[in-house]
Amino acid sequence: MKIDKAIIFGSTARLKLLTCLREKSKNVSELIKTCGLTQSAVSQHLAKLKSLKIVRCKKKERKVYYQLAKKSIGEVAQKLLVYLKNL
Repeated sequence: MKIDKAIIFGSTARLKLLTCLREKSKNVSELIKTCGLTQSAVSQHLAKLKSLKIVRCKKKERKVYYQLAKKSIGEVAQKLLVYLKNL
């Protein structure tokens, strides 16, 4: 893994987003509800994840849906969140 991509694991907000995207693609409104983050935080972190090609987006009608480029990233993110909660 490149060093620049390792920064995705440095933010609990990004870990939450990656975990929320494990099961299926979601739009920003769905991510706000399921992750408990603000709209600006979700948008900011999605932009970073998209630029690193960690998430992909697909437009359906008027909404943009985000999904993980690799499902394993969501699994790693979930394990890290569990680990951090148990510290």
